[in-house]
Amino acid sequence: MAAPVNAGTHNDRYITQAEQWLSNLNLASANFRQIDFQGRELRGKFYINRPGRLRFEYDAPIEDHIVADGTFIYFHDGESGQAASAPIGATLADFILRKNVNMRDKMKVESVRERDGIIQIAISQRDQPGTGELVFSFSKSPFALKSWRIIDAHGLTTDIILSNFVSAPYLDPRLFVYQAAQSQKRFNQ
Repeated sequence: MAAPVNAGTHNDRYITQAEQWLSNLNLASANFRQIDFQGRELRGKFYINRPGRLRFEYDAPIEDHIVADGTFIYFHDGESGQAASAPIGATLADFILRKNVNMRDKMKVESVRERDGIIQIAISQRDQPGTGELVFSFSKSPFALKSWRIIDAHGLTTDIILSNFVSAPYLDPRLFVYQAAQSQKRFNQ
């Protein structure tokens, strides 16, 4: 268990570093491992084009994917061929996809912890208490996002662990477009 960081200066410094790091993130890609509350593990590729756009594409044989197109986020279930969508602003993804990330604006910082060179910052929605938390983990040196944990309203967790995270000079804009026909086959770059 990570120890809480002393209140005040350290908290503010780490929160500011995290806000700046996320706000400066533009085009990037990474491999990811997703581990759900039952320990099931999926892998895939993560793409982000801030502000407003991201894509999670799972490795075969899973045909699921998640696409945020700047307005909506789509959750495609490859098995059923169905998709659910929601305005980005109605999801936790809104926080990381905003142009300027501010952890103290519409969000509430629940805790800041440090352990073994990792800074964990837990946030929740200020206007919707009890709907869950998002816990970011950053390496301290160099300061960079390593993972995040989603804790839903029932306390169930999903961990997203990033590897091979690289800034990209260009990402194909089609990565961030959800189309029903696209769900019939995997996106190929």
